[in-house]
Amino acid sequence: MEHREMNLFDFCKAVVQSIGNVILWLLRRLGDMIRLTYRQWWVVLIVVVVCVAAALYYSRPNNRMYEANAIATLNGVSNEMVRCEFEALGKVNNAFEHQNTAALLGIDANKANRLSHFAAYDVIDLLADSTVDVVDYRQKVSHMDTLSVHMPHMIALQFRTKSPNDLLTVEQAMIDYLNNRPYFQLLFADFQAQAQREAQFHKLQIEKLDSLTSQFYFATMNVQQVQFDAWEKGLIVGNREVSLFLEDIYKEFRTREYAGARFAVCTAPVVLQSHFILDPIAVNHPIRMVAIALLFGWLLGLAIAAIVDKRYQLMEWLKA
Repeated sequence: MEHREMNLFDFCKAVVQSIGNVILWLLRRLGDMIRLTYRQWWVVLIVVVVCVAAALYYSRPNNRMYEANAIATLNGVSNEMVRCEFEALGKVNNAFEHQNTAALLGIDANKANRLSHFAAYDVIDLLADSTVDVVDYRQKVSHMDTLSVHMPHMIALQFRTKSPNDLLTVEQAMIDYLNNRPYFQLLFADFQAQAQREAQFHKLQIEKLDSLTSQFYFATMNVQQVQFDAWEKGLIVGNREVSLFLEDIYKEFRTREYAGARFAVCTAPVVLQSHFILDPIAVNHPIRMVAIALLFGWLLGLAIAAIVDKRYQLMEWLKA
């Protein structure tokens, strides 16, 4: 069997030909779909109209869903713990008396039934400066990526609501639900005591360094620049430079600032940085739903039209 070697030009030529063949195949199929639409236009039209009507009904004003997002600081609890508890709100069975969204949040059943799509996402720090840069909504950032730091003490929370006017009530119910978890309270109590001790420790370190610098500075101001001691030190001639502990003090200031900020927000296991923010454009906006309905209705109409167009062949096949 003869084997023919392929150089770079032959490989590029083969790739271009393959892409061209795929494009031609798609154009032929598109032409077949257009011809079928023309032949069975009434079937396709009926299906498209039904789908558009369903889309408009689904996107009616009192059924529109708005997405709410917030970033929370975690004190003593991990991302996975909060993620499991928060996403559990969307996995409960409302048929159970105590294991349903209304019972868990302690809100009216009508308000609870208008909530959905509870999700939690990692918060990414791209510059390693303890500042939120992006939220991994697509969950594509690997934990092995050394350039993107997954912030362990922060998490992004998201849900959808059909009652935007009840957002503050629902927000408070969700935060109370998370913060009242018994295990969360135990971890938080230990973390808060540690955070307080750490902040106090760095504050005392700054005071000690400042006091040590002052004593060292005043103690060396009166040292003579020329000294002579024949028995111990010998002759010392020259300028004595006073080296202060400023670099250590500034470093402690930065550490104290971070520790103090962490302790300042250490008031509960889960603390929101700000209120939940609603996306002003509904997830099921009428324009979006109609566009999807037109495409889906056309494809579904083509499938039904193909059956109608080949009905005699199908009948013959079934009778055979």
